[in-house]
Amino acid sequence: MDWMWIAAIGLIAGALIGFALAIILKKEKPIGTLRVDRSDPDEAPYLFLELEQNGMERIRQSKTVVLKVDLNGYLPRN
Repeated sequence: MDWMWIAAIGLIAGALIGFALAIILKKEKPIGTLRVDRSDPDEAPYLFLELEQNGMERIRQSKTVVLKVDLNGYLPRN
């Protein structure tokens, strides 16, 4: 009877570990940066897409993509 409890606990622990690893390994990595520049308050924000190496190929292969967002202003104010 004791071996059944050990087997059940082992099965549950293995399933939980497998589920956790699947979530960690499935996490999408960013393919680039979306830079949002609001240096000029009188105009709409400027958007720049900076792709990493092979970013275009990864876009073609995926239904969804993940981008990092950079909100720093780069254009000088006059």
